[in-house]
Amino acid sequence: MPSLKVKTKGVIALVALSFVYSIVALIPRYLSASFELFQQIYLRVFLGFIFATIFFRKNINFNKIITSPLKDLGLIFLRATSYYLLGVALWTQALLLTKISNVALIGAIPMTAILGWIILKERFTWQKASLVLLAFLGTLIISIKKLTMTGNFVLGKGELLIFASTFFLALGKISRKWESKRLNDKEASVVLLFFSALLLFLASLFKGEGLPIITWHLGTLLVLVIAGLSNVAIAFLVSYGFARVKAVLANNIIQLDIPLSILLAFIFYQELPVFRELIGGGIIVTSVILMNRLEKKSPL
Repeated sequence: MPSLKVKTKGVIALVALSFVYSIVALIPRYLSASFELFQQIYLRVFLGFIFATIFFRKNINFNKIITSPLKDLGLIFLRATSYYLLGVALWTQALLLTKISNVALIGAIPMTAILGWIILKERFTWQKASLVLLAFLGTLIISIKKLTMTGNFVLGKGELLIFASTFFLALGKISRKWESKRLNDKEASVVLLFFSALLLFLASLFKGEGLPIITWHLGTLLVLVIAGLSNVAIAFLVSYGFARVKAVLANNIIQLDIPLSILLAFIFYQELPVFRELIGGGIIVTSVILMNRLEKKSPL
């Protein structure tokens, strides 16, 4: 089991991850004016791979990567498929269809915690389960677009896409724990970004998007660079944080991106959550705080 010091570093990494997530949520709309869906994603991820290779070069042993067991490389390939090809693609499409605040809040569905219990067999308690349900209730309140007289509710297409993406993103995160320790976090991040860029490029060609031939300008290049750097941070922080912190606690920590995402959406796109969304967000934040307090009292 991780020591307190190691766990604390993992928690810090996940807090940083939540801030990066909130910034990344602004990027797809800007790039959608120049690129197709998979084009903008593979460009962002490929730049992330280039930057990661440069920044982490002193900590990367390419011979060790090439000679890694097929099981380890296969697991990273599956993580790339789940997290980027499916999860990020659905998440990006949702950002183009609905409010950023809705995407952030529906993404708060505690799927990582649920998979942590089901797949990783992490310690289950009814107190934790109640807090997960509390977060889910807050998310449901936010995601309802229309409530009929018969009690039925309607979710928009963007909301449904982000709901589906939560499963693939969560699976991509927790599957980090299945890998051996042969590759360090930086090596694993570089391999993940390489596989992801390749898969997304092939998906783009299969969809018939063609090559990203546009009139390039400074704004597009700058946003792509920021996106590439963000992908480096996300790949590393996910690998580092989820390898050291229980999935249930990790799930709650990264929900801290919600208030910042709402703030940035208002600043850049003048999107304001309605009263119902604020109530749901308050419920989710309450769940985050209570879950963290509960985890501090439990054994490592």
